[in-house]
Amino acid sequence: MLAFAKDLSIVVAGVVALVTFATGVWQYARQGRQGRVQHFVDMRRRFLEDPIFRDLLNHLANDDPELAQAPIQDRRNLVGFLEEVALMVESGVINADVAHYMFGYYVKLIASSRHFWEGLDRSSPYWLVFWRFEKSMNAREKRGPDPKAIRF
Repeated sequence: MLAFAKDLSIVVAGVVALVTFATGVWQYARQGRQGRVQHFVDMRRRFLEDPIFRDLLNHLANDDPELAQAPIQDRRNLVGFLEEVALMVESGVINADVAHYMFGYYVKLIASSRHFWEGLDRSSPYWLVFWRFEKSMNAREKRGPDPKAIRF
């Protein structure tokens, strides 16, 4: 009888430890997802609420010649922001379909804008991440949207 109680207590302790471990893993994964969502929302807000970015985006909509007059550093910062998004996609922090849905249109506008790139060297190796991101966004666009894939 004593051996049975001892064996039972070992089994119960093992089950409790397993449940505790599984709960911890689940909470960790959930917390990671919440962190990614919050970071993404903060980036999106920064992107759309920055007055300089907003002005550039308004001019990009029709490739306004005024883009060429915008400070080069402002244009670099906009491309740099999109490169941050690209690096987050490449590292798995942001889902590529979400990045395409939220930022792909702007990547396409910048890539095709003649006036945006005036005074900037499009072929500079320092834009490698941007052009790689543009290529992947175009591939996603050609593939077509997958509404089920747009999630965190």
